[in-house]
Amino acid sequence: LGSRSSQFEDNSYILHVLSETGLSHTAQPLSSVQLIWASSMSADDEGLIQTKDENVHDGSRMGAPEHPPLQTGFDRIVLERIDPKLFLAKPEHLWKPPGARAVFGGQVLGQALSAASQTVGPQLSLHSLHAYFVRPGQLEHPLLYDVKRIRDGSSFATRAVGAKQNGQGILTMIASFHRREYASLDNQALMPSVPSPETLPTEEQRWQNILSDPSMDPIVKQMLKQGMNAILRSRQQSPFDLRFIVDHLNWSSEEAKQILAKNNFSSMGMPSQLMWFRARNRLPDDEHVHHAVVAYQSDAGLLATARVGVPPSTFNEARPMMASLDHAMWFHQPFPSWRADEWLLYVMYSPRLSGARGLAHGHIFTQDGRLVVSCSQEGLIRLGTDRDSPPASKL
Repeated sequence: LGSRSSQFEDNSYILHVLSETGLSHTAQPLSSVQLIWASSMSADDEGLIQTKDENVHDGSRMGAPEHPPLQTGFDRIVLERIDPKLFLAKPEHLWKPPGARAVFGGQVLGQALSAASQTVGPQLSLHSLHAYFVRPGQLEHPLLYDVKRIRDGSSFATRAVGAKQNGQGILTMIASFHRREYASLDNQALMPSVPSPETLPTEEQRWQNILSDPSMDPIVKQMLKQGMNAILRSRQQSPFDLRFIVDHLNWSSEEAKQILAKNNFSSMGMPSQLMWFRARNRLPDDEHVHHAVVAYQSDAGLLATARVGVPPSTFNEARPMMASLDHAMWFHQPFPSWRADEWLLYVMYSPRLSGARGLAHGHIFTQDGRLVVSCSQEGLIRLGTDRDSPPASKL
């Protein structure tokens, strides 16, 4: 099924690859590690017995950057360690997107992962996380991350992280770390054929192009003009460089339609988005920093994919309210085979939007076509117009 060892004649992107068990729904084929895991032992077998402290440290990680935390090049994931298992995010490092009602969920996710990563040994590398957003975080108060050591085995380690603000939980996350091992089996979905990031306009150039485009919806232009200053200020302060290929602003354009049709997105009948991203500043050679940075960015735009096919003016007139409910990630290739400060292609698509909840999946590729991260998210998408005119009861 469209693996790198067995390719179709065209470069179509395979959105779903089901494992032999039929249980996978995240567009990620059963990896070689999973195959070995499923066929060899259970979590309680002798291959994963409890070990001593070789994988565990008292709140710090061997091999971490020697320089002060604020010189990591990405201060939005910086935490202060106040105890071997407690970490603090100060209010001055928290960020809320323009028009949002809460701290950016990706920041809370990245900080939680940063906290968990500092309690495992250098032999272990993150392979997955599963998180629930419980309450919105606010800018005025610090965030406290409490890491619990669930298990330390010879091959895997598990951490649970609770994020609290004012004594109330705002996020809960489980992260799993795996000791690298050799595996001969390997396959992946193909990367879509898209323009390279160097050929695409910067965000500021893109806004100007949209405003000068005579075919653009006048209502959309007016919306952009009204929020332009806030958007540009936010983007100038952003730690990421973004290059958009297809999103809600150009979804109905001929260029976007051609890209979607070329990669078989159109025939799937699913709203989709494609964009390049990379951290603006060079990051340290620390895999856990790169994991946390990618986790941060993976929350940006993923849920919005579920409504990308709705014209922006129609959507905004409906007085929408959106909030992430959960988030899961799988890291397929270890650092340094990829870096968060080098261009990564984020491919997003949504198979379902129903009952005020949207489901979206995402895949992150390197420029040379390697699938390195996959993610899934469900979120709330409420329309004020739906609350104004609820359907008549069938009872």
